[in-house]
Amino acid sequence: MKKIIYLLLPALFLFSCGEKDGNNFTLSGTIENANGQDIILSKITPEETTPIDTVKIDEKGNFKFRGRTAFPDFYGVQLSEAQGFVLLVIDSLEDVTLNADATTFMDSYSVEGSSNSILLKNLYAKLNKVLTQVDSLGAIYQQSLAMGNQDSIKASIDSAFVGLINTHKDFTMKFIDENLNSPVSIVALYQSIAQNVPVMSLQEDMAYFEKVDKSLMGLFPNSSFVRNLNALLIKIKNPEPPQQQQQQGGVGMYQEAPEINLPTPEGNNVTLSSLRGNYVLLDFWAGWCKPCRMENPNVLNNYNKYKNKGFTVYQVSLDKTKEEWVNAIKQDKIGAWHHVSDLQFWNCAPAQVYGVRGIPASFLLDPEGKVIATNLRGADLGAKLKEIYGF
Repeated sequence: MKKIIYLLLPALFLFSCGEKDGNNFTLSGTIENANGQDIILSKITPEETTPIDTVKIDEKGNFKFRGRTAFPDFYGVQLSEAQGFVLLVIDSLEDVTLNADATTFMDSYSVEGSSNSILLKNLYAKLNKVLTQVDSLGAIYQQSLAMGNQDSIKASIDSAFVGLINTHKDFTMKFIDENLNSPVSIVALYQSIAQNVPVMSLQEDMAYFEKVDKSLMGLFPNSSFVRNLNALLIKIKNPEPPQQQQQQGGVGMYQEAPEINLPTPEGNNVTLSSLRGNYVLLDFWAGWCKPCRMENPNVLNNYNKYKNKGFTVYQVSLDKTKEEWVNAIKQDKIGAWHHVSDLQFWNCAPAQVYGVRGIPASFLLDPEGKVIATNLRGADLGAKLKEIYGF
């Protein structure tokens, strides 16, 4: 899956007996070419992903989990020797069958016995087609940069990009209208095409957020995803006082950026304050974040243009493993600037201090360390740096 919405629930209680009660489900299937790997079942909530059971795939490729849930809930299935997981929505009493090939696990799987999981698979298939088209537009733009004629095709690329968004938005609205009783409608609300380019906007499409909230709160009030959406809408309609917002984390415009002191991949700590005297792009990202990776070439182009004029980049990774982090740095060829991480995923301490709720998220700091712009992506970053440096 090219984009997974970060929705993540309380621990699921597993049982070992073969008899069903009112809340039990089974998840079984066959994974070809698994070669004795383990398969891991995780519970997913808006806050975290928690492994809840692990079984070894037998010599015929078969596996089986038994679990318990009182309502349709989100689960991830992952192979021990592969990154990424298949996302499922499983309800009580369901007997779900998942079949796949280990060599192409996330792309090859089929699912039966779970109407919500099938809906989710179809939604992601549609989104992935759009993301592939976006990748193609990005490749064309990168080629134009090398050829020096990007201005001549930028308008056509922008028009095609807007067309992709509008077409997928129409599909999404129809999908939500037809599936208001499914938790998958929440995933549909939170789709994103590229960095800071959501398919559905809280400002423009509030009616869809409200209709999903109304339907699912009536059906599944104990779901953490449903409660999370409901709390978001309540917060938007009833803003907190500024002092209370500050207590929950976040850095406002023209405030001094809080200190960050984390290790590099080599294990040497680099502080954010050590870069004072430069304009600094403080960028929260991760190797697993597709929009972040799509933005890295743009950051690199601007870094190369202004690095000798007092501009640098300080990237804080929300990766979970050093290997994933370092590989992304090498693949994107962005090792020239400062990279730090505590490898704590969404529990990254600086991300909480800065109020980061999604990535990519960035803060442009002036030479005194004060925030002068936030979330500058694409052409906006270059325009701001041109304003600063005059070229």
